[in-house]
Amino acid sequence: MSSERQPQDLKNAIREAARRRLPEFMEMVRWLYHHPELSGEEKESSRRLAEPLRRAGFTVSFGVGDLPTAFVARRRRGKRPVLAYLAEYDALPEIGHGCGHNLIGTAAMGAALVLDEVAADLGGEIRVLGTPAEETLGGKVAMVEAGVFADVDAALMVHPASEDRVLSDSLACQSLEVAYLGRGAHAVAHPEKGINALDPLLALFSARDALMRQSRPGLRIVGVIREGGVRPNVIPERAVGHFSLRAPDRERLAAALSAFRNHARRLAASYGCKVELTLTDFAYDEMLTNRPLADAYRANLASLGVAVNDAPRENMGSLDMGNVSHAVPSVHPFFALVPQGLASHTREFAQATITEAGEAGLLRSVQALAMTGLDILADPDLLRRAREEHRESGRGRGKSEA
Repeated sequence: MSSERQPQDLKNAIREAARRRLPEFMEMVRWLYHHPELSGEEKESSRRLAEPLRRAGFTVSFGVGDLPTAFVARRRRGKRPVLAYLAEYDALPEIGHGCGHNLIGTAAMGAALVLDEVAADLGGEIRVLGTPAEETLGGKVAMVEAGVFADVDAALMVHPASEDRVLSDSLACQSLEVAYLGRGAHAVAHPEKGINALDPLLALFSARDALMRQSRPGLRIVGVIREGGVRPNVIPERAVGHFSLRAPDRERLAAALSAFRNHARRLAASYGCKVELTLTDFAYDEMLTNRPLADAYRANLASLGVAVNDAPRENMGSLDMGNVSHAVPSVHPFFALVPQGLASHTREFAQATITEAGEAGLLRSVQALAMTGLDILADPDLLRRAREEHRESGRGRGKSEA
């Protein structure tokens, strides 16, 4: 295809190429569905997603960011801009692709292949970044910290949900392990000789509601008891809780985390225990949707006949894409896959990925991702506005000039 063709002609070609290649893309979705691999173990999933890109002329490297199942696939026809599509492909224990990562990974791969086929003369670089372990440690965070996004100008991905939405947001998140150490003894014959490590942990669970009420709106603290003793007639000498703290932004998260840790220490002193506090996994930043990129994506969806709901959300989780959005201008749209009320992280959600609804969602996602990628490659003003908005937000940590 020639870059002298009008953008609308190229977008029409993208739409047709995506339709033509939809059967092969759905074959990938189904393969991933039937061969789910857990976080950090996605050896075959990552290889399968990278192989069509390699055959199309992309240069593929594995093990980026010290993550064995992460990959970068590059197709360079000019130095700038660098456009990155993000692929996820880890599954959930016993559930499989209950978060739709088989659709997410395939949409990123498909958009890159279609855009490369149609807009080969536009220059710039198209990348697909294979980002593993989203469900556990947060592979994107590791990749941001390793500098994988240092020269990326824009990052795009999609996620299945119960509605079409472009303005996505998420909560900043940090996980914390709290281990109380007491002294064991016979709980009936010699209770005075023991120090019950479970008591301060239970008190910490009871204190959660008070801590949330005393904080600014939006704080969430959830947790589980990992260890709480071995027998009822033995005073627990060790008790372990795993907590997840979430807040609207990383500043409020840091304040809440400090208050929570201080309270855990006070309870340890009150009950005569020692306490060990360990941060687990990476901290997730809140998602910063880039408005110029979001506007372009929304316009492309509209041209496909798709209306979106961008009203403020009340219910949301956390995304490792949030850290990417602080580093580079980013969008993380959602597309409708399941009816309202059907929860993700369920077998029903996983099953929906290989239905007609999954196929329809994949098609419009590949089309909208590729069309927005075309806008980024062909319109320097869009990228300038995206960088400007990213810089002026005062919250982006990465480069905003190139």
